[in-house]
Amino acid sequence: MKKKHLSLVLAAAMAMTLLGGCGGSGDSTAGMSEEEKAAWEAAAGDPYGKYPETVTYTSGYNLTNQGGDTLVGTPYENDTPADNAYTRYVKEIINVQNENMFEATTGPDYDQKVSMAIASQDIPDIMYISDYATLVDLVENDMIEDLTDIYNNLACDTVKAAYDSYGAENNPLNTVTFDGKIMAIPKTQLSDGQDFLWVRKDWMDKLNLSEPSTLDEVADLLRAFISQDPDGNGQDDTVGLVVHAEVYGSYPNNTFAIDNIFTALGAYPNIWIKDASGNAVYGSVQPEMKDALALLRDWYQEGLLDTQFTTRTNDDIVALISSGQCGAYIGPWWSPFNTAQTSTYATKDAEWVNISAPVGSNGKINAINTKSYGGFVVVKKGFAYPEIAMKIVNINSEYSKQDKSEASKEILENQSIAYFNWPLYCEVQPGNNAEVMTQHVEAVLDGSADVATLTTEEQGYYEAALRFMEAEGNGQKADSADYSQYMSRLVAMKRMIAEPADFVTPAFFETTESMKTKWASLEKIEMQSILKIIVGEEDLSYFDQFVADWNNAGGEGITQEVNDAIKK
Repeated sequence: MKKKHLSLVLAAAMAMTLLGGCGGSGDSTAGMSEEEKAAWEAAAGDPYGKYPETVTYTSGYNLTNQGGDTLVGTPYENDTPADNAYTRYVKEIINVQNENMFEATTGPDYDQKVSMAIASQDIPDIMYISDYATLVDLVENDMIEDLTDIYNNLACDTVKAAYDSYGAENNPLNTVTFDGKIMAIPKTQLSDGQDFLWVRKDWMDKLNLSEPSTLDEVADLLRAFISQDPDGNGQDDTVGLVVHAEVYGSYPNNTFAIDNIFTALGAYPNIWIKDASGNAVYGSVQPEMKDALALLRDWYQEGLLDTQFTTRTNDDIVALISSGQCGAYIGPWWSPFNTAQTSTYATKDAEWVNISAPVGSNGKINAINTKSYGGFVVVKKGFAYPEIAMKIVNINSEYSKQDKSEASKEILENQSIAYFNWPLYCEVQPGNNAEVMTQHVEAVLDGSADVATLTTEEQGYYEAALRFMEAEGNGQKADSADYSQYMSRLVAMKRMIAEPADFVTPAFFETTESMKTKWASLEKIEMQSILKIIVGEEDLSYFDQFVADWNNAGGEGITQEVNDAIKK
């Protein structure tokens, strides 16, 4: 596979800056004094250097899903993707301004805009892309800059340390390195940690139950919840463990899925794992799945699983929990942000607790690692100011978090509004960033550290915790946002730190060529088969037929492609 690259050294970047003029206008610098030229060179070579005149770059702007209506009634209601708290801040620090070639909401809408720009051979000067396949296409077609020297010379210490925190094997830079050259700046994907069993503690206390740990203990708790009237209304109306109709997958972002039950028995569905011989195999078709499916069949028949789970929507599940009919589900540490929990806290005095259950034979939750990268920032081949991309990532990832000046106040205020993302949609953080921030906030709360040591983001969590504790101390209900922050950042995260899981890292995260056309049908075969076995429409032996069908429908060929891709 032939790849063409432009070897870019920092000195050449400086020279292009001088030739390009300010604002990308193409003005000659021949008339500049030596002092003026030196100022431009210094700005280009400084991780936070401010350009003498405003430099404009074109970009694609990735909007969050919340929509502009979240700004209505705030001081920022007239902000735009080119003029908002984040873009103003970046301009204040380094004097650059984005002009957006396109704007779209995160996800398929934005990705389609990126694809159209690439197809037209007219990409923005700097842009975020979400997937690896697009990065490969841009590299192979020689459309983006080599950022090796820019990264080595301009990346701030925080960014470099963050990448290193993922370990040599899982370092996000590995993904953007082609023939030894760094061709993009990877956005990090934080380690999401393990899923937990979330349980109504007030129900456990009423029924005099202890926290479960093993699968058998979880089953005993669920039996009590469906048979002993934990809500005290005298009716037989409580349901067992709610389950997302997709059962597992997208770990750990698929709240109400039950991956932890499978992993407790050594099964790892929906991911590629290494077998005993070191080859990549698809976890959903491995023999270990049978034990998990046998258990779930029994739980379903007994009613320990919600017997209507196959037809429930996500909204249906939320309604079950919100109405007080269900007191147990599986979800990540940020589950308190789900309406299911906030509503029961506000209306039913529900007290939720996250429990490290069910555990495997090792006495720990068996969890699945997520990939270390979540997208990439690339620079158009020939853009006169390629270092801008690195400087903006520096500001987002390090500078803004330490800045306590007036200029940073808008940033702190907008974190709760969260409509306009940072330009380039790229933050680089250490893999255990959520745990680290919790520890910092806890240190201030217990008096072992001063509030001045907190970053602006941590300060927001700290203030939410204070508001929550004050409301609770006064016998009042805290604001739902403060409840969510406190329960997630301090209660749930504290348990995740104290009781770490054993993690399995998937052998492969990306998409092969055949997956593009065959994976959707394979997923359909898989989920239909798994559901039929759990609800008893098919015997457990049907699993073997499913494995054969899966392989014959393209799974065998895709498995070979995955192993070939890993060897490259």
